[in-house]
Amino acid sequence: GWSAQHRGDRAEQQDRVVVLRHPRARAVVLAVVADGVGGSSGGALAAEQVISTATRCFQGFVPAHDDPHAFFRGLVDELDTALWVAGVTGGLRPRSTMAAVLVQPGRADWCHVGDSRVYHQRGRRIRQLTGDQTVHQGDAALVAALGAGTAPSVSPGRMRTLRTGDLFVLCTDGIWNQLAAREIASCLAVLAPPDAADHLIGLSRRRAQGRGDNCSVVVVRLDPADTAPPAHAAPVQGPTAARAPGSRAPGVGPVRLGV
Repeated sequence: GWSAQHRGDRAEQQDRVVVLRHPRARAVVLAVVADGVGGSSGGALAAEQVISTATRCFQGFVPAHDDPHAFFRGLVDELDTALWVAGVTGGLRPRSTMAAVLVQPGRADWCHVGDSRVYHQRGRRIRQLTGDQTVHQGDAALVAALGAGTAPSVSPGRMRTLRTGDLFVLCTDGIWNQLAAREIASCLAVLAPPDAADHLIGLSRRRAQGRGDNCSVVVVRLDPADTAPPAHAAPVQGPTAARAPGSRAPGVGPVRLGV
């Protein structure tokens, strides 16, 4: 997987991204983007919490045994509760969106909260897999977020028909507010994933004309090992309470992560 980020024209980078290979099953990959909500009220801390919690939970995930949708629901519930409690006790409002894709041999699953998006691209055809989530407070429509105190709507999706070369694209609103899906698809169709990630950031920055949000994108390309159906073997066992390593520090960008 590859990623790129830029702070945009904001004072602080509140997006966070990570691409992880499973420590005991290298063909299993988790990609996550998080977009902190609330400015100085704890958005960056919330996005950081999304990444560190996802990392820890992924280390406890047992491939070929655990249900990916149960994994995502557990992750969302834990994050929503932890961020809500942190806000009540700390006097902040730490909230964050999240989009995540879990790739295992022969299947891909995804989940999101808020308006961070997941796309799937095959050849030149791209499809948005997630729908932007909002909550209504009076006459205002606000982006749904983890830590907001309202139970997030969780509707994980899955795909079993995978092909070598398929792409999953995760991005924050700093990307999709500036670029149509067809523009993302055109870029990914002609550029290698790391170059495409950088190009999407650069194009978003030019479109923003000095008024841009934080922008982040992750590209995951499927190799033959990702598209093959899983072998009938015993599940990979391992500890379920491994501690998360320190998450990656955000860069003003663009920054690439590779696995």
